[in-house]
Amino acid sequence: MAWVDDLPPFASGAQLEAFTKGKLRASDERVDTALAAVSSEIRREAGWHISPRVPDHVMVLDGPGGTLVHLPSMKIQAISSIVNAGEIVDLAQVDVSRDTGLARRRDGGSWTDRYGQLVVTLDHGHDRVDELVQLCLSLTARGLASPMGATREQAGALSVNWAMATQGVSGGIVPTAAERGTISRFKLAGA
Repeated sequence: MAWVDDLPPFASGAQLEAFTKGKLRASDERVDTALAAVSSEIRREAGWHISPRVPDHVMVLDGPGGTLVHLPSMKIQAISSIVNAGEIVDLAQVDVSRDTGLARRRDGGSWTDRYGQLVVTLDHGHDRVDELVQLCLSLTARGLASPMGATREQAGALSVNWAMATQGVSGGIVPTAAERGTISRFKLAGA
C-alpha cells in the first residue's frame, strides 16, 4: 500500500467530547491515542488514507505490467507526474478514472512489471468525509466506554449493556455490519 504518514485522525478530541456530551473529555489522555488508532484501522481496512486531501503525494508502486494500473486511491484530484521504470510518462497519453484509481496507457506502451519502479506523484483524497468522522467518533466512544472489552455490567438486579461486539485488534470495539458497510464505500478493490 502506498501509505501516507502522519495523518490526523478523522475526528478530534473536541468532537468526541461533544459527541459524548462531555462523558469523554478531550483532555483525557486516552482520547488522542484512541482516535488515531480507530482512524488507522479504518484506513487499513479501506486500503488507502481516504482523507484529508494530500497534495504532491509520491507513491512508489510495484509495476503491474500491461496497459492498466490500479493506483491506490478512490479520489484522485490530479496527477502531476508518472515515472515508469525511469522514464517520464506523457500524462496526455494516460486515461485516469478519478474515482476508481485505474490508469490506462493509450500510447501503446506498458507499465513496468518491476517492483518499486512505478513512481506516481498526485493530489488525492477527500477534503473531509463526514460519515467517517461519525464512524470514528462512534467506535472510539464505544472503545473508551469499555476499555477492558466488557459489553455488559451487572450489580445486583441492575444490568447495563453497552455493545453487541467483541474487542477489536487496536483496543476498540469491532465495527458492526452497518459500520463495515460505511467503510466498504471507501474500500479499494482487493483491499
